[in-house]
Order: sequence, then C-alpha cells, then structure tokens
Amino acid sequence: MIDNFRGQPVFDIELCFSCGLCSKNCPSMAIQMIDVKGKKCPQINLGKCIFCYKCVEDCPKGAIKNSTNFELATTTKSSMVMTPQRDKQITK
Repeated sequence: MIDNFRGQPVFDIELCFSCGLCSKNCPSMAIQMIDVKGKKCPQINLGKCIFCYKCVEDCPKGAIKNSTNFELATTTKSSMVMTPQRDKQITK
C-alpha cells in the first residue's frame, strides 16, 4: 500500500470514553452511538463511510485508527456495519 492509504477504520472499545465526537463530526453520518453493556460506543456503517478519517483525527483517545484493509467487498449490506462489542477489538 502507498503511504497514507485510507482503508477500513479500526475501533478499540477499551480506549473509547463515549464522547461522541466521531459521530457528531462524521460528514456522511456513517457513525452512530449505540449502547454496549451500559457504554455508548460508535457503530460504523462502512457502506456510508467516505473514508475521510475525520473520526480518526477527532478521537481524543485514539480509539479509532486507520488501517490498510481495503478488501471490503460483500454480498450483504449488514456485513458493512461494524458493531462494537465489549472485550473485543472490532476490525470488521
């Protein structure tokens, strides 16, 4: 991959403190905050994501990071939604 390639965002639930900046500042409204065992966490819809990485830039704790994963082809739209889960880092 070339430098600064923008692939699928990667979310680490342990670093997130539920500020919601990623959701508020997402220009394509691809992120919504959902409840995961009493904690609000971002759910990212890659079908809506424009890979601008505003969420990565705005996250004060670095809970959302960039990756070079570009293999996102699927036959179902539901598989494009990254739903956070406790005790597990979400990569897809």
